[in-house]
Amino acid sequence: MLTPTTSPLSPCASLDGLPPAQRAGRVFLPALAPFPVASWPLAGLLPVLDINGALTEALIAQRPFRGLAPIAGIFACDPFLRLADMAGTLRHAGITEVVNFPTVQCFEGDTAAALAAVGYRAEAEFRVLLQLLERGFSPIACATGRSAVDLALALGLRRILLHPGLTAPRDPLRWWGELAGHIAIEGGQALAWKSPGEAPSDVRAQVSSPRRRIRL
Repeated sequence: MLTPTTSPLSPCASLDGLPPAQRAGRVFLPALAPFPVASWPLAGLLPVLDINGALTEALIAQRPFRGLAPIAGIFACDPFLRLADMAGTLRHAGITEVVNFPTVQCFEGDTAAALAAVGYRAEAEFRVLLQLLERGFSPIACATGRSAVDLALALGLRRILLHPGLTAPRDPLRWWGELAGHIAIEGGQALAWKSPGEAPSDVRAQVSSPRRRIRL
């Protein structure tokens, strides 16, 4: 049975000066570099950034990673995403892990409904991850709630990044514990998210919650 990780993932807009040992836990999002760190959760969702284009340019401009590499943050609902080209860029850069972040799951209410009506939903993101899995990559499914978690598991995605969305849960520890426990029961692995500026103690509290539960 896989258990939740004790090393949370966090966003990173630049790899300059970052020790190789720390790269493996960073979600590389170079498009966010011009923005203050505190605005990243929202900036990544605004239609003013080319998340995938910036990632491609940044990876082409640097030497391939040897050994530990960051996780590629991909906007999987990008209608202009050319998956074969992206896969080739990632492979040449030495990146093997990908995550659907930013995710349209962060939108709520009418906005979420309008996006879902034209195909921009969690399932579309997860199916892009499955295509990358077929190409030899290791996908991480970012999910903001139980329905997305269950969908990811049903599709065969086993590593689930639990992201709280733009609105923090009323009881973050309970939210984490219930979802992480459910994922563990289903044989998956829950990964914690560390937002910019979040205290390390907050993340430690998340991953210290019960790692597995008994199905009654």
